[in-house]
Amino acid sequence: MAVLLKCPACREKFKYDVSQGWPDSCPICETDINNRVPDNVVVVPAFLSQKSNNIDGVARQVMDGSETRAGLAAAMAGVPVEEMSALKITDLNDRNDTEYAAKEIVNPVTQQMDMIRQRGGAIGFGNAEAQNFAAAAHADSFAPHAGAREMRRLQKIMSPIGQAPLPLEISNNPNYRSPV
Repeated sequence: MAVLLKCPACREKFKYDVSQGWPDSCPICETDINNRVPDNVVVVPAFLSQKSNNIDGVARQVMDGSETRAGLAAAMAGVPVEEMSALKITDLNDRNDTEYAAKEIVNPVTQQMDMIRQRGGAIGFGNAEAQNFAAAAHADSFAPHAGAREMRRLQKIMSPIGQAPLPLEISNNPNYRSPV
């Protein structure tokens, strides 16, 4: 069966009967195009597709955007970009077998939460005992919500604080959206 092949050297197309195997040389430019590989060499196929490149591209765009946001944050704070380097995302997990792109956080808090879960304890807002304590604090207290009332009282007394003008590097950015 003849198929149309393209020479990697001269980029010209030619018909070749593939039942005889891959051609040794290009019939047009006579360049050796046979990929002779010894039997003991492992050949890895090209496994990247447009789909995997797109997935990788999204992760790269997120990382590039984090660099931009670190620069904008540094401009707002009036400090060098190096001081805002913690805002940069450099280790996204862009594999398909993970639930989240962010790396899993392992620190003393998460280790304690895992230990409580292993012992059968509840973590988070679903803990009925914690909800009962919160309800009792409001019912049994002589001044429930005192903190919230005091905050509202102070906000009424104090004059509103104005927002400082933004540096031109931020306000002239075409992606900047005013919070007001």
